[in-house]
Amino acid sequence: MEGISCAFCHQVHGPVRPGAAARGEYEGNPDWVSPATGTRFESRPEDRQGIFGIANSGYALDPRELLLGSGGKSGVVGDAHSRPSADARAYLASSEFCGTCHDVRLFGTDAIARGEHFKRLRNAYSEWRTWADDERRRGRQPASCQDCHMSTFPGVCEPTGDAQTSLGQLAAGATALARACPPGTVFTPRAPGSPAIGSVANASVGAGPVAPHYFTGVDIPLSPEFPAALVDDPTLDSFGIPRGAKQRRDLLLGRTFRFEIDGATRRGDRLEIPIVLENVGAGHRVPAGFSQEREFWVHLVVRDAQGRVVYEVGRVDRNDEDLRDKTFAVVNIDDGQIDDKGRPLGVFGADVIDGPDLPLWDPPTLLGATEMRGRGLINLQNGFLRCVKCIGEIDGRGVCQPGFGQGRHRADRFDDGLYDADTGECESNLLGGERFFETFFPVGGLDATRGVLKAADAIIDTRSAAPGKPVRYTYELDSSGAAGPLEIEARLLFRAFPPFLVRAFADYEARMEARGLRPSGALVTRAMLERLEVVELHRLHVTLP
Repeated sequence: MEGISCAFCHQVHGPVRPGAAARGEYEGNPDWVSPATGTRFESRPEDRQGIFGIANSGYALDPRELLLGSGGKSGVVGDAHSRPSADARAYLASSEFCGTCHDVRLFGTDAIARGEHFKRLRNAYSEWRTWADDERRRGRQPASCQDCHMSTFPGVCEPTGDAQTSLGQLAAGATALARACPPGTVFTPRAPGSPAIGSVANASVGAGPVAPHYFTGVDIPLSPEFPAALVDDPTLDSFGIPRGAKQRRDLLLGRTFRFEIDGATRRGDRLEIPIVLENVGAGHRVPAGFSQEREFWVHLVVRDAQGRVVYEVGRVDRNDEDLRDKTFAVVNIDDGQIDDKGRPLGVFGADVIDGPDLPLWDPPTLLGATEMRGRGLINLQNGFLRCVKCIGEIDGRGVCQPGFGQGRHRADRFDDGLYDADTGECESNLLGGERFFETFFPVGGLDATRGVLKAADAIIDTRSAAPGKPVRYTYELDSSGAAGPLEIEARLLFRAFPPFLVRAFADYEARMEARGLRPSGALVTRAMLERLEVVELHRLHVTLP
C-alpha cells in the first residue's frame, strides 16, 4: 500500500493507548530513549489528560472496521465493506483522529521550549487544540479539522452565466479566489462544516449530506509521476467544488488571510506603510504542518510619479528563485568529509550571506511580536535553531561579532555549543537568545564545512500567524527625492517549498546515484523545481499624494 489510501483511514478503530507494545500492538513512536543516559522520555503528554494517541502515528488499526469476514464481524450481505462501529465512526469525525499524524515530535529536548522532553516539528493538532479551547471559553463551538478539510468550506464556484463575474473579486484584490473559479462562475463562501448535498453512491435512495474526500491543503505534489491533469483541472464537480488540486488550494489560500495596507502616510521624507496580516480562515497557525518549509511573504514595491522604484522587497522573478533575505553561497552535499569519530561534517550545511531583503524588524520576528517596525522581508516561515558558542569577538552587548578573517558568511564566527538532548541545556559563552543560530535545513552541519550532521536543537514556531491575532509590520522608509504621488503595491505570496531545499536534496540524491549508492531514478529530481509555484493570494494598491 503506497501512501495513505482509503483502506488506511477506514481501518482506524481509535487511538492507540499506553501499553500497546506490551500487548503486541502497533503504537507508533510514543517515547524515545536517550542514547547518552538511557532515560526514557514520553512524546505523548496528552495521554495523561486522557486524550490518547496524539502525535507520531498514534492510531489503532482494526481490519474488522473495514472488511467483511475479518474476525467474524457481520455486515450487510453483498457489501464489500463492513459497517464501521459507532466508536470508530465518532473517532473518524474527531480532530483527535487527525492529531495522530498531524503532530510530529522528534527525540531530544527542545533547547527553548522547555517543560517537554521532545521537539515539536509539526503542530497542526496542538495549534488547533489551543484555538479550540479558546473558542469554547468564549462560548463558541470550534470547527473541527473535518469541518474545514472535508466540507464545502471555504466555498464553492456557482454559475452566473456571466464570464466576467469573477473580475469583481479580482478587482477587490482577491486574486486567488478569482483565479480558482472558472469563467461563468463566482466564488461563494461556505462556513466550516457546510456539507455537500448529494448522493453518496449511484444506489443511494436520495440526496443527503456528503463529506468530500479531497482533504484540500496547501501542498501540490511535485513529483512528475503525479498526473498534471489532477493538479490543474478547471472543471467543477457536482457540488461546485473545483476538481483540480491547484484550484482547491487557491480557494483555501484566498480565504485564509485578511491583508491590508492600514493607513500609509508620508510626512516630508518619511514614509510609513503599515502592513497588517491576520489569519482569519484557519483554526491553527499559518503556515502549519512543516512550517519550516512553507513560505508566506509580502512583495512590496513603492514607485514615484515617474515610475522609479523608491523601495522594493520580496520580489522573485521565477518560481524557482530563492527569497532574497539570504544568499546561499555554498550548500554542501558531500558527506565524504568526516570528523575523528567518522561523522560527516558540513553535509547539508550552507555558507549563507545576508541578502538585500534582510529583515530588520524591531522587535525581531523570532520573538513572536504582533507589532514591529523597520524594513526588510516579511516572511511567516518558521525555522530551526542550533546551540552555538562565539569564536569571534563578543561585544559589550553580548553579541558575537566577526573576528579577524571572519564575516564572510553568517556562521563563520560561531562553533557548535554543547547541547544536552536530555535536558535541552545549551552551554555557550553567549547568553539568552544569542546562544542560538538559525539554520535552514531539517538536518545539516553548521555551515558548508563545519558541524556534524544533526537535527536542530530548537524549532521555531513563532513567526507563523496564530488564528485571529492581527500582526502589524510598519515599514519606515526614506522617500527623499521621490516626486509624488507615490504608488504602493503589496502582494501576499505563497510557495510550498523553498527552492534551495528541493535543489539541495535533488543534488544529493543525484550524487548518491552517481556513486551507485541508490537505484537510478532519484525520487527528488530537478524536474520537481518545474512544479514549484509562487501563488498570489492578494494584491493591494494605495496612492499617496
